[in-house]
Amino acid sequence: MGGQGEGTDKEGDAAPFATPVAKAADYTDGRKPGDWKTRYPAEARKCINNEACILACALVVSAALSAVFLALAGQSVQIPIEFLAEPNVRPPVFEINFRLPMLFSVGCLGGATFSIKWLVHSAAKCKWHLDRRYWRFFVPLIGGVYACVVLTLMDGGMIGDHVGGAPRPVPLAAAFAFLVGYFSDGVSGLLSNVANAVFGTLEKK
Repeated sequence: MGGQGEGTDKEGDAAPFATPVAKAADYTDGRKPGDWKTRYPAEARKCINNEACILACALVVSAALSAVFLALAGQSVQIPIEFLAEPNVRPPVFEINFRLPMLFSVGCLGGATFSIKWLVHSAAKCKWHLDRRYWRFFVPLIGGVYACVVLTLMDGGMIGDHVGGAPRPVPLAAAFAFLVGYFSDGVSGLLSNVANAVFGTLEKK
């Protein structure tokens, strides 16, 4: 029928096995063959290059920290605080558990990966501008914070089907932390729903 496209049945509804077809511009960035020159002036190119270097450094640093804390995850260090000790009393102990730094660094790694992907996409599509620079720079840190919060809620049984008790294995927790950091924008909505469920909405107050 002339009014029906591919992947539709006679009723005009989408067929059950229809697959989405990407537009050609999605793969060519809207450019004609042979159009290889940059569309940005020198000042913009300098800003883009500086931003790319900063995000690349963030990726390398977060990857290195993730490797270190992954190796130490599951362990802890106890440091006695001698100057707070009372006579004939055991001094208080400052305990460092490396699981939380591991979640934070891996979440930062996921956020840095997403920021780099978005920078490449926005530059290629001519959507790059300075006003989003703050967002791209802070996404890795936000991803690290979200990873700590979400994984703590998941281990506590408030999110997902994990029953309280032993925390998830380190490799699985690291994988979840990376995904939380990478999809931190979507996680914001999840945390809003959790907060509304726990504390109630403003309309109910």
